[in-house]
Amino acid sequence: MSLPGRAAADGDAARLREAALDATFTGFFLRHHGHLERLLRRLEADQGMVEDVLQEAFVATRAKWEDVQHYTNPRAWVMAVARKKLCDHQRRRGRAPTIFFEDIGLPEAPAPTSPDEAEAQLAEWIRLLPPRMGAVIGLSLEGLTSEEIAKALGISHNTVREHRMKALQKLKHLAEDDGFTTPAGRRRR
Repeated sequence: MSLPGRAAADGDAARLREAALDATFTGFFLRHHGHLERLLRRLEADQGMVEDVLQEAFVATRAKWEDVQHYTNPRAWVMAVARKKLCDHQRRRGRAPTIFFEDIGLPEAPAPTSPDEAEAQLAEWIRLLPPRMGAVIGLSLEGLTSEEIAKALGISHNTVREHRMKALQKLKHLAEDDGFTTPAGRRRR
C-alpha cells in the first residue's frame, strides 16, 4: 500500500474509533444522566450549579471515555467526578455545604402527591445531612454497593456502612419531624 493510501486508511480507522466512542458514550449518557442529576439535586439546592456540574462531569467523562468505558462501574466514576466538581463549585462561591439538622427547626410539610414531589422532599432532607453522609446515602440510593461508594469517595467500607446507618436514622427523624410516619406493618423489630 502506498504512503498516501495508508495515511487515508489510518485516518478512516481513527474516525471510526471516535465514532464508536461517541456512540457508546451517548448510550452511557442517556442511561445515567437522570441518576446523576438526582444525586446532585440531593446534595445542592442551587439548580444552576447542579446543571453546570452535571455538564462538566459528563464532559470530563467523555474526555476519558476510552479508558472509563472499561471500568467495572463507569457510573461510579462519573458520580465521583461530579461530586468533586460540586465541592469545587461550592468552595469557589465561598459556601460551606454543611448544615446540621439539629441546629434548625423544620416547618411541617404536606405529604408529597407525586413521585417527583417525594424525590424533591428526600433531596431536601439529604441536603440537611453532613456532606459526606449525604454523599453516601445519595450514592446508595442510586444502587451503588458499599465497595463502590467507598472507592468513589475514598473512604473505607466500614465508614460507608456507618454513614449509611446514621443517615437512615437521621432521615427517619427528619421525616417524623415533618409528620411522616412508618406504617405499622413496615416497622423493623
